[in-house]
Amino acid sequence: MKSVVFCSLLVCAILGASVAEAGDLGAGFADPPVAARPGAYWCWLNGDVTHAQITRDLEEMKAKGMGGAEIWDVQALRNPGNFVPAGPAFLSEQSLDSIAHAIRESTRLNLRLGLIASSGWNAGGSWVPPKYAGKGLFWSQTTLEGPAKIEQVLPFPRCDRAPKQPDGMPVFFKEIAVLAVPAGKTLESINDVADLSRHMDAGGKLKWNVPAGKWTVLRFVCSNHGQHLIVPSPKSNGPMIDFIDPAATEFHLRHMMDKILAKLGRKDFRGTALKFMEFDSMELARGVLWSDNFAEDFTRLRGYGPIPYLPLLAGWELADDDLNNRFHYDFKRALSDQLIFSHYVTGSRLLREYGLVLVAEAGGPGPPIWNSCPVDAIKALGAVDVPRGEFWIANRNMFLIKEIASASHVYGKKLVDAESFTTWRRWIDGPVAHKRLADRALCEGLNHFTFHTFASSPREAGVPGRAYHAGTDINTTTTWWPKAKPFMDYLSRCAFMLRQGRFVADVCFYYGDQAPNFYPAFHSVPRKIVPEPLGLGYDYDVCDTQSILTRMRVEGGRIVLPDGMSYVIMALPKQDFMPLNVLQKIEKLVAAGATVVGAKPMRSTGLQSAAENDGAVKRLADKLWGKCDGETVTVNRYGKGRILWGPSWCDVLANKGVGPDFHVVNEAERDNLDYIHRRTADREIYFVRNKTMASKTLDCVFRVEGGQPQYWNPLSGKIERSGDFEAVDGGTKVSLTLPPAGSVFVVFSELRANDRTTTAEGVTYLDQSNVSPALKLERSWRLSFSKRFGTPEPIMFDRLQSWTESPDPGVKYFSGVVTYDYEKTFDLPETTAKDVRRLTLDLGEVKEVAEVYVNGRSVGVVWTPPYRVDISAAARPGENELKVEVINLLANRLIGDRAYPAGGRYTKSNIQALRADSPLLPSGLLGPVRVFAE
Repeated sequence: MKSVVFCSLLVCAILGASVAEAGDLGAGFADPPVAARPGAYWCWLNGDVTHAQITRDLEEMKAKGMGGAEIWDVQALRNPGNFVPAGPAFLSEQSLDSIAHAIRESTRLNLRLGLIASSGWNAGGSWVPPKYAGKGLFWSQTTLEGPAKIEQVLPFPRCDRAPKQPDGMPVFFKEIAVLAVPAGKTLESINDVADLSRHMDAGGKLKWNVPAGKWTVLRFVCSNHGQHLIVPSPKSNGPMIDFIDPAATEFHLRHMMDKILAKLGRKDFRGTALKFMEFDSMELARGVLWSDNFAEDFTRLRGYGPIPYLPLLAGWELADDDLNNRFHYDFKRALSDQLIFSHYVTGSRLLREYGLVLVAEAGGPGPPIWNSCPVDAIKALGAVDVPRGEFWIANRNMFLIKEIASASHVYGKKLVDAESFTTWRRWIDGPVAHKRLADRALCEGLNHFTFHTFASSPREAGVPGRAYHAGTDINTTTTWWPKAKPFMDYLSRCAFMLRQGRFVADVCFYYGDQAPNFYPAFHSVPRKIVPEPLGLGYDYDVCDTQSILTRMRVEGGRIVLPDGMSYVIMALPKQDFMPLNVLQKIEKLVAAGATVVGAKPMRSTGLQSAAENDGAVKRLADKLWGKCDGETVTVNRYGKGRILWGPSWCDVLANKGVGPDFHVVNEAERDNLDYIHRRTADREIYFVRNKTMASKTLDCVFRVEGGQPQYWNPLSGKIERSGDFEAVDGGTKVSLTLPPAGSVFVVFSELRANDRTTTAEGVTYLDQSNVSPALKLERSWRLSFSKRFGTPEPIMFDRLQSWTESPDPGVKYFSGVVTYDYEKTFDLPETTAKDVRRLTLDLGEVKEVAEVYVNGRSVGVVWTPPYRVDISAAARPGENELKVEVINLLANRLIGDRAYPAGGRYTKSNIQALRADSPLLPSGLLGPVRVFAE
């Protein structure tokens, strides 16, 4: 247990987990530290970058409020006309020069740098010899009939993609076994399998007295499966490593780190900007994974040898389905455990020697790509320093966050990271769309964003320039990049706050012991998963076998983890099987006072001592569940605790006096808000989001007694006390007003002196739909277009409208910055200027981002509803000048350009994601523009 705590502290020290002391919370919220700021997959497409390009990218990241990036040498998969030239091979001298320059420049700028642990992904390269390259199990079949005495060379199994010697034999192979089985695909007993391995010589000749009947002889070898890296840069291809051989992971990582350190002239990376390496998602080819020592590893992990059962991996079955299934269970479990140890545990341990930590998508991508990542996801994620998931925009509905957050919570990690905003949609999603997805991810437990992607693109490549084939585009070529800092600050404040203290959950859900195992067990996740037995208003974590066996105990009736994380109840999966050691641990937890909800298991798992273990599971389950049958009897007291079977999780919680952690009083509105809750030593921190695109004013009950609720606004970084709250049954009722897609932190504590220094009145959203404006700015506007893309001359709009309504193609298809100058001035009566507390300018609707200037002074950037800014400090009695800079998205210019031949277009890119008939996006200042006086 001490090692787990030490590793967690080490990760915090290397990465800076931005967990604030209580007195620093307000300051960290106002100006989040680098560690909380977003990172990005920094695509060096085709490996082609220059030092000047690297410096420019990093300085732009710093200026816009990012925390750093991770170098990703990767192929420009879509590259018509060689738009992106081929650069040097990854880790060649020129490549190493660029990596070293990026490390030095990031260090200078106080940015955090990471490095994907290969070109493309997952791990490997040209330097990986066959000994350490990925391997599989291959077999040949020979039919023999006896009785007969034969001397016959058995055909060598086909392994077509393995590197070959001149004689056609694989460079690397190892004989695993020669087995004979009776003809036919069904075996009556495993005893029907005859091991003939000792009867075959080194040349593959089998000498055997064949018994009567027809036999199939299977020759099994381990050799390279030949899978190479996915989308490596053109000169950087090579084999993936053997993920179930720890020596392969060590060889690969040492090769990379030693080369980079030699270039830097250092012994380790401590004191540099390079903080981590990243293993991307495990996406393996189909086939049976194997390694030269896997038979021994299997025996160690599952307690018996696998050799007699190899025919079951080659398409044969045992007549006894239960025995057949148990072996496959054991094989998948052993494969998962060995891969986790070899790749993730070994990788994490090794990197720490060099002063780095391991970030990994160790639990993904998951279903339906089952064979590609054959792991118990929670256990795999718990084995790395920083678990990473992913979430996508729209077209795939992949939202792999809850699994990642759960692993982080149950294994005592501080960070929950995600590849963020991945998509095949391009240039049509702006900051508001990103915010809605980000807020959902935050409510599922995310506390660090890694953009997918920030492609490095030189100026001469034009706009949008170089782009990776999959991923949103947040980089220097994005139209709204010049005004991106408020968006970055928002994500940073949310990430900073959601690293404080511990996650608050009432249920730990055990998702079983099978492998592969993912949560959820399906790919498309269009909305946050709320288990039906739990219902709205409660939260939960998913736990695995290892966390139960090694990290759980009971204190005061709660299930407690070593770092203080705790749960009211444990819920079991809908399965009739359970490993005996898990049931034994559950028995100890219940006896000590835990409450466990779920169906009674009837049998054990695995082949080893199956009958004995089945009997032990049944006897122990009978004791624990007693007369519980899930229908007529639903509860059994055992020791100090209880077992329940039948009631929903929320009913069990309610009967224990645990009401919802958060709920909306108006039941019809309850699914319109979402939340997450964290607790520090002296604060309750709730993040609440409006899931809808309509403003909401709702009474909400937080399961908190006492304390002063405060609104912490992540858009502005300011804090104000709530005056509209009261103690009610179940907690504290607070009235919340949230704009479309709005969000706020509601923090309960005694107000502190340092908080008051950041307190500003009126920072929360006020619904002004029923308030009369002091002024309506209805006169015409002069529009001036930035100098790009066939810029039209300035024009006048008598009314605010989308640029797409203009008959002028230069206006209709324009993408970029347009400056709106309000005709003449707007007059502010002196009485209004003197007698009001605040003046707010409401822009109505904006597509997509705007910065407001009053009397030549910037009063703020708006990028999400409500598009309002406080103009009190800049406005003056009498005449006031108003200017609004508006930026739309790039889509319209790209669509307009499709009507022209490639040489006549204003835009350039290797990616063509939009057509001439793609719908245009509303653009510009749409209004109405009004001034409100409070």
